Amino acid sequence: MGKTKTKKKQQKLNPARLILTGIVVVLLIVFLLSVKNIWDLKREQAELKETNTALKEQKTELETELKNVNDSNYIEEQARTQLNMVKPGEILYILDKEGKKDKMDEE
Repeated sequence: MGKTKTKKKQQKLNPARLILTGIVVVLLIVFLLSVKNIWDLKREQAELKETNTALKEQKTELETELKNVNDSNYIEEQARTQLNMVKPGEILYILDKEGKKDKMDEE
């Protein structure tokens, strides 16, 4: 009869151990998911800081360009480089990929 009592005690303890093990496993999974989430957020934060730095640099460049927009020398430089404009009487040489030059006269 002593053996049946110890078997009953073991059977009673097994469900409690299973429940406790299940709770530990669930808590471990929640903890690991939280750590992964924190890791992902820190990586995203680093990427956003890099993007922010690049955008600040771009903003500074654009502000500098905006200050120059009303400057007549800047306007002339942009007209020459972007639109290939020349002053009256000047000759514009444009080199193609092969190094040949085309002569364009503007009057």
